[in-house]
Amino acid sequence: MLGRFSLPIFGYVAFALVLILFGVCTTLDGNSVLKLGEGANNRTRIIIPAGANAMMGSYGMMMDATAMCVMGFGFLYAFCRKYTWGGIAFNYLICGMCFLWCHVCTCIIHAIFNGEFVKTEINLAAMISADLVTAAVLITFGVIYGFVSPCQLIVICLLEPLAMKFNEHIVVHYLNTSDAGGSILTHAFGAFFGLGLTLGLGVKPKHIPEENRLTNYVSDTFSLVGTIVLWMFWPSFNGSLLFDDASVQHRVVVNTYLAICASCVTAMVTSHLVHGGKINMLEVQNATLAGGVSIGMSCSYNVEPWVPVLIGGLAGALSSVGYGHISGCMENLGAMDSAGATQLHGIPGIFGALAAGIVVLATTNNQYFAADTVWTEMDDNTNGKQFGMIIASILATVAIAVATGILNGLLIRVPICEKVERKMYINEAPYFELPDDEDTTIKVSSA
Repeated sequence: MLGRFSLPIFGYVAFALVLILFGVCTTLDGNSVLKLGEGANNRTRIIIPAGANAMMGSYGMMMDATAMCVMGFGFLYAFCRKYTWGGIAFNYLICGMCFLWCHVCTCIIHAIFNGEFVKTEINLAAMISADLVTAAVLITFGVIYGFVSPCQLIVICLLEPLAMKFNEHIVVHYLNTSDAGGSILTHAFGAFFGLGLTLGLGVKPKHIPEENRLTNYVSDTFSLVGTIVLWMFWPSFNGSLLFDDASVQHRVVVNTYLAICASCVTAMVTSHLVHGGKINMLEVQNATLAGGVSIGMSCSYNVEPWVPVLIGGLAGALSSVGYGHISGCMENLGAMDSAGATQLHGIPGIFGALAAGIVVLATTNNQYFAADTVWTEMDDNTNGKQFGMIIASILATVAIAVATGILNGLLIRVPICEKVERKMYINEAPYFELPDDEDTTIKVSSA
């Protein structure tokens, strides 16, 4: 409707909204402001806030989590030969928008549930939280990869973080469930929100031109680079928010490392089995990461090392089978998921939460089962009750994600929002000045 001015109009309006609300809803953390005080001989001296040094200790993990969003997901989404630039560039657009908007969403959700307006303090902890929310939107992008215009992406970036923070508040504060690595709060939510979006948009597998779903050697190699970045930094992603407890953070890193190593092994072995003696590159790019997703809820638990190895190993095999068989079944049922985010994030995220629930039933006197980490000392909390809370959290997350995704999909179908023509699905040509010497050597993807 707005033609070539759609993106500038939507982009500048959205940026103005973010800028105005950023000024209203955020403030600088007190630890970032130096104070003056009286020293010896009444001489003025600078007082460094006590929390400043502790907060900066999390900078490395924060940057690892940011690198996962910008580089990891960016390269991972370079797999389609006709959407390589689109996968990287639009991933970058999502990061820029969501990294800022998430801080505003935190303030809005707090005001809704607590009835008071409190500005979000911008510090490394808030930036890490923004990384986790942004990751959910990037997972959603994997589902709707190539089906939405940049204008529609901007609307999604404004609405999905609000829905995710709403769900997070329900799960953490009402259902008292801890999910340090975001098995359901980030991964499952992002995947099922994306599936809801495709339902709201009315996208069907039969609408996708087959030639636009092809990959080539170069695009698959770029995608594998993204896998390597994600694989390397996943322990930081799961443990970045626990910077105030070194012992627990250490446990998170160890458990995540063990789980993602296990999924790397089982995913490749299962891929070789499922595909008749050949390893499928799509599954190397994705299923090898399933251990990091599945261990997210239980990564902070005090368990024997074989437990994360088992959880990660089962998740890798499950994800590989999903790419080999479940993806085809989903498409036969009319559900479209371009990057297979359901097989990497949705199903392993649900599996990881169920595995955490089983660990809760089998273990006593543990910590970090619940959002209130001293729940085992309370008379009204039991292992069985916490297991029930985890199941309720899974159901709530899936329901909220799908429902809000459908609503978002219906909203971005309005005429004022630029749409992608079906013949141009998973084709970046309308959005970039492409070189004339584009490589056309192709192979069929098993997605």
